[in-house]
Amino acid sequence: MRNSTRLSAAILPIAVFGLSGPALGQEITPLDASTRFLIDSALAVFAGVSAVLFILAYGLRDIGLARVQNAPAACLRMLAAFSVTIFAFWLSGFVLAFSVEEGGFLGEFASWAAADDDPLSNGRASGAEWFFHAGLAAMAAAIVASSVSERVRLWAFLIFVGFLTGMIYPIAISWVWGGGYFISDWSYKDGGGATIHIVAGAAALAAAFVVGPRPGRFNAKSPWIAATTMLPLSVFGAGLAWIALIGVFAGLGDTFSSVEDAIRFGGVIANISVATAAAIITALMLTQFVYDRPGLVTTMCAVVAGPVTIAGDPVNPDLWQAAMIGAVGGVIVSVTPPFLARFRIDDAGFVVPTHLFCGIWGAMIVAWVNPDARFLGQAVSALSIAIFVFGVSLMIWTALKYSPFGARQRAPKPPEGAA
Repeated sequence: MRNSTRLSAAILPIAVFGLSGPALGQEITPLDASTRFLIDSALAVFAGVSAVLFILAYGLRDIGLARVQNAPAACLRMLAAFSVTIFAFWLSGFVLAFSVEEGGFLGEFASWAAADDDPLSNGRASGAEWFFHAGLAAMAAAIVASSVSERVRLWAFLIFVGFLTGMIYPIAISWVWGGGYFISDWSYKDGGGATIHIVAGAAALAAAFVVGPRPGRFNAKSPWIAATTMLPLSVFGAGLAWIALIGVFAGLGDTFSSVEDAIRFGGVIANISVATAAAIITALMLTQFVYDRPGLVTTMCAVVAGPVTIAGDPVNPDLWQAAMIGAVGGVIVSVTPPFLARFRIDDAGFVVPTHLFCGIWGAMIVAWVNPDARFLGQAVSALSIAIFVFGVSLMIWTALKYSPFGARQRAPKPPEGAA
């Protein structure tokens, strides 16, 4: 009898907890407005730091791809580009991006100033929001720097960065996130930053076209590529860039202060992971089939191409759709670099395929996974942004080429036998 009583006493709390557990799990109290403000402001700061990490990661990536004597110049470009971006985005970029009228084309040229008189209505601290978007603009500058590595003049590049982050990039994103023409009239959807990659890739294509190839790159019967023993450093940089992009995706989600937000971001991470894995496997298979050996550089590019392909809408795809989207990104980074080489376009960081082509693909395929998007609207918007950025960048780089600054630095002669 005594043993029976003890058993009942032990079972009763377990039974009560088991029955009440599901109910307790559902009773999650929503956060108050002040707590949401603190969390979402911290999220913006975290996402901005992730954007800075992306810049540093791309610097490592460039060092690994470049010859040893050009590594210090790559580091200097990244640091200087970030500094110029901060001033350009303060003096004109932020206000230009977010002051455009609904359906309009051009915002106001004015400097940014903190506005926290009614902080809870903004959702985030204004300084945190500015820092995050300045980091995104600096990402675009870092991508362009990678394309023209080893032969661009520093001051010419920094002048272009001022135009890119203070005018070109802000105008482009004002049409999307600022409520401008493409989101208003074409219902363009970009939930994960595909526009950033399209802008950066188009600007990089214009820069590589005007600045020209590295010395000796296309003088041989087969294109000459500088030998480097630091490719593992590039792979490490690509991996850091992938991690940084996850933080950027979190910031572009605007909020992270509810259970639904956490569930949504969990799905985003799963989609990014599957898309990246599919891009890597596809690149491995294609390079093995075409070149009889897996290509490390192509696979490294696929690491970044994966999240870029899913950037248009990282929330809505099913996992199998994310895998298909990422696999196409693996094809893009595998087959398009030789196509660019045919036109003597020397994209040193392989950023045109990784960011421009994969970014356009990621923007257009949104219509497949998001019922609110239209393929025509996605295609017209993405291609129009790319054409606008390429055209304006081409004019600026051409002007720099014939200015006293010049666009191209004097580089050391290539090794014997390269020409």
